[in-house]
Amino acid sequence: MRILHYTLGFSPYRSGGLVRYATDLMEAQIKLGHKVVALYPGGTSCLTKKCHIKFDNKYGHIPTYEIVNPLPVPLMYGLKDVTSITSVVKIDVRSFEKLLKDIRPEVIHLHTLMGLPLRFLELAKEGDIKIVFTSHDYFGLCLKVNFIDETGCVCCSATPDRCKKCNDNAKSTLFLQLRNAKFIAPLKKLIKLIRR
Repeated sequence: MRILHYTLGFSPYRSGGLVRYATDLMEAQIKLGHKVVALYPGGTSCLTKKCHIKFDNKYGHIPTYEIVNPLPVPLMYGLKDVTSITSVVKIDVRSFEKLLKDIRPEVIHLHTLMGLPLRFLELAKEGDIKIVFTSHDYFGLCLKVNFIDETGCVCCSATPDRCKKCNDNAKSTLFLQLRNAKFIAPLKKLIKLIRR
């Protein structure tokens, strides 16, 4: 079977349970003889503002593709500007179509919705590709992915007004783009070493 996984990325660029689970699952599927490819939200390009897909590299035996200029990936920071994920973004649709045509996935396994443009899912649906969604975070229900409100209490009743209030102090889209840039990972390691 040809399986395309959409995940947050790979270690050391990303860490946590979602990343570990998705990576372990992909490696197990490869051992079972399946053709596995990974797609993840990458960094922001200075050369173009369009959201597009490019071949990144291989992570072990897993070919990886990066979404350049993805929608914001808030992780646990929340979203100050909800329109950054709800408004129509400029997409190089040909790069999305090319990926689906080249890989010809029978199944797309989504591990999160963060960073993923809706147009990608529309193209998959148009191509009659099965989509499996295994949510490892609450991003589809809570922009801070943890159901903890601005006072530090568990949120028991999400409403648009409460979500807006909860995200009033969230980080800016620019911060999220810088935070998710690939060149930041080595800097984070350096900062940890300096703190020690």
